[in-house]
Amino acid sequence: MASPILISNPPPGFSILAIVRGFQLAILGAYRTLQNPSLLTQRFYRQSLIAIQASIVIQGLIWSPIIFLRVLLKLVAVATKSRGLDHIVHSLKSFQFNVLNISVFLISGSRFFSKQLDDLFLQSLKFIDETHLSKHPQSDRLYHENLVALSTEEKIVDDRPTIQGIKKKWATSQEFSTFMRRHINRTLMSIGVYFLSKVPFFGSVILGLVSYSNLDSKIGTMNAAVIFGVLQLVPKRWAVLFLTTYWGSRSMTHDLLAPYFSRVRFTKSEKDQWIRSREGLLFGFGLCHYLIIRRLPWVGLLLYGFAESSVAYLVTKVSDPPPRQISQLVKWNSSQLVWNREKELDLLSGSFVDKDEGFQPVPGSYIFQH
Repeated sequence: MASPILISNPPPGFSILAIVRGFQLAILGAYRTLQNPSLLTQRFYRQSLIAIQASIVIQGLIWSPIIFLRVLLKLVAVATKSRGLDHIVHSLKSFQFNVLNISVFLISGSRFFSKQLDDLFLQSLKFIDETHLSKHPQSDRLYHENLVALSTEEKIVDDRPTIQGIKKKWATSQEFSTFMRRHINRTLMSIGVYFLSKVPFFGSVILGLVSYSNLDSKIGTMNAAVIFGVLQLVPKRWAVLFLTTYWGSRSMTHDLLAPYFSRVRFTKSEKDQWIRSREGLLFGFGLCHYLIIRRLPWVGLLLYGFAESSVAYLVTKVSDPPPRQISQLVKWNSSQLVWNREKELDLLSGSFVDKDEGFQPVPGSYIFQH
């Protein structure tokens, strides 16, 4: 029976179990792709060191003004024994890490000025294909070779992002301008939610309504209503943290899948439908990496590289190998929009954890077995 027009059902692929499996896929994918021998080279170690250095520089530039202000207020609070200043310091820390979180935006945007993340995705796919073929020599499953054949003509040139470079990229790259608008809108929404939470008496209600309006079409009316109720019972800072984490995780998933989407050429509506049919799994996947990078921002760029490697493994689990010819994409794309139910159930069963796919097993993997 169809649901009333004002009530939306959750996507077929959304469930608590799917979120948990997505979390597991994020960890397992990173672990398995790190077994790639091509990563154990001098070039990879050099890039890793550069990524750590870049992460430290990014964090230093972004947070030095706020950190200075926090230290100054802390010293004044100690000298004057003012609890009010302690509260301001705590609020600044929360605003810095839970609301702004600009570092994730800068790390994600680095893909438009360097081809390293794109190369890392393809290298990981190649390793996964080679491992699969060594286990199944008769298989014709090829992700890396076919996606390379579908690569766009646009070449990413390694360059430092300058003001002029950003302006040029904005004018010439629709993908970059869409990325910028999405992150700017998300940041403005996070800031707006933070200040709305400060409204006396009605702050919790406003946060609940914001969450409901955002989640209704994503997870279904009943689930959104339950979350609305829960947010009325928890401290407002937790509600703000929940919303900013939800938005950040979804946004990171979009960014990590960019090398895949740019090659299979989904339209915007096709991309939305593809994601919606795998909503829970993708959310769990993005949530895992988002929380780790937010917790360890000083090595964020390096961790983002691990996340990109992990996406290669994810793609092989939630989609079929693409065709080699661009002319065959229209038919293939339409076949991928709704997730194959048999494959979905197999993935949700957790069989991928203990299945022998040719990789080295995870120590203690029995913990994750169903």
